[in-house]
Amino acid sequence: MTFVRYVAIQVLAYAIDMGVFLVVLKAALFTPIMANVLGKVAAGIFAFVAHRVFTFRVAERSSKKQQAIRYFLLLSLNIPLSSAVFSIMLAFISNPVAAKFIADVVCVVLTYGLSKHFVFVGRNKKVKGKNAFEVGQ
Repeated sequence: MTFVRYVAIQVLAYAIDMGVFLVVLKAALFTPIMANVLGKVAAGIFAFVAHRVFTFRVAERSSKKQQAIRYFLLLSLNIPLSSAVFSIMLAFISNPVAAKFIADVVCVVLTYGLSKHFVFVGRNKKVKGKNAFEVGQ
């Protein structure tokens, strides 16, 4: 169940990423690269809060700063990682859309694992008499 919540938040984060990118690009406020960065930052902020509260249901307030540092470190590593995976996929798949889709799937799985075991570690909230660990499995 945790993975389903993770994917749902990632879909919303992607919509924010693309939405910010398109608005900034359409308004000609910045270059496409900067519009992309702004979209990623907006999506990253949303995703951190949503994953902490909804996906992984972290109860500890004291670990928020450490989790934010780890999350944004992971995000800063994810961008070049996804570019590298995409490049590798392009060497084997001539269709860039298919190559990007496969690269994105690979990166979602990697990022989920790292988020679960590196970023959002700690005690979970209780959910209807069960802790979130029992609910999320």
